[in-house]
Amino acid sequence: MYDAHAGRDRALDFRWAVPDSLLWVSGIPDNSDKLYDQSRRSILAAACIAADERPNDPEAWWLSYSRRKEFYKDAQRYEGLPYTHDRVTRAVAEGLDHGLLEEDRALPGAHLSATPRQSRLRATPELLRLFQDAPFEYRRRPCTLIVRDADGKPVTVPETQAVSRMRREVDRVNSYLGAVRLTLGSGDGWERGQWTVRARSERRGGWAAVTPEPTLQVNRIFGRGRTDKGGRLYGWWQQLPKARRAECLINGEILVEPDFPRLHPTLLYAMRGHRLRHDPYETGAFPRDEGKLALNVALNAKSIPAAAAYLVNKERSWGHGLAYTYRVLKAVQKRNPLIARDIGADRGIDCMAIDSRMCLDVLKACEGAGVPALPVHDSFLVPAPQGSRVVGFMGEILDRTVNKLRSC
Repeated sequence: MYDAHAGRDRALDFRWAVPDSLLWVSGIPDNSDKLYDQSRRSILAAACIAADERPNDPEAWWLSYSRRKEFYKDAQRYEGLPYTHDRVTRAVAEGLDHGLLEEDRALPGAHLSATPRQSRLRATPELLRLFQDAPFEYRRRPCTLIVRDADGKPVTVPETQAVSRMRREVDRVNSYLGAVRLTLGSGDGWERGQWTVRARSERRGGWAAVTPEPTLQVNRIFGRGRTDKGGRLYGWWQQLPKARRAECLINGEILVEPDFPRLHPTLLYAMRGHRLRHDPYETGAFPRDEGKLALNVALNAKSIPAAAAYLVNKERSWGHGLAYTYRVLKAVQKRNPLIARDIGADRGIDCMAIDSRMCLDVLKACEGAGVPALPVHDSFLVPAPQGSRVVGFMGEILDRTVNKLRSC
């Protein structure tokens, strides 16, 4: 996905590939190394898709990639896919030689600078002309359970019984999702490209772009190099703005999106042995939406100053200065004294470990009841006639989780 507000290049991925039968059109010769051929076809497709997401903004076409051998050292750097430093750099060089790619190469060590950057590439008009009508091939990710370190790089974890069980859980979810059909909306707020769909965000303004995949599947992603940090399920439909998701159909029916209200504050109160019985976002001094955003950002920040800096410098919907921001943060702390020590203490990733388990339980209940559902972290896309039933599942699972946390 490319977000016009993100202010950074998208990363190179290898889920799509130019069809082998059409590669000759570009003038690139055959190659007997099948893994290298897979790499170059994927890079060309990724460059085309990036341009399709923002067709009138060539500055948004850039894809970052690394020319450092160390970057490719971990066998799971591309989540189990067979891409190496040699194959990627050779494929980029070949694309440059044939006038299909443009490169902006970073200087050695640029990734360690105060404003780190990698080399980047983008499609040329010639590449887009050659493949403007090509149906790209899709490759499912071979690894659906991913553990990333503090820098976001995938790492290898021991294949314990617990890890094997978690892999099987994700495989079961994906088998269940295989029977779910998601029909995207149309009309105002939607634009369609050759390979991508663009959807307007009502909250942020601007447009988000996604590349719909032929099958609905999720990956479970953990953080900090551990399987007890994070663990949420991620699917491409989650990148659609909420207002646009509401315009979609699930298995041909109008959908609703029930969620767990005040989920992370509720879990943290339970961890402290209490039940949340008030609105943690309503400070009485500031708008509720600001209290909600400030509290949720602070629960994921390592300190109050870090939370304030994020709101002021990176949260575009915030729009306030530092002094005002500190007052809001102080107000949400005062409103929630029982979890004050958790605010600005990096607790969000621990809460995600719990809510991801709850998500799996909800999906299991939906599967058992024959209800199609797509997860969106702490909410679910379900057919409107089944909405109240799913809300019941969610309530039971939340009560069970809160009781367990309080008893511990």
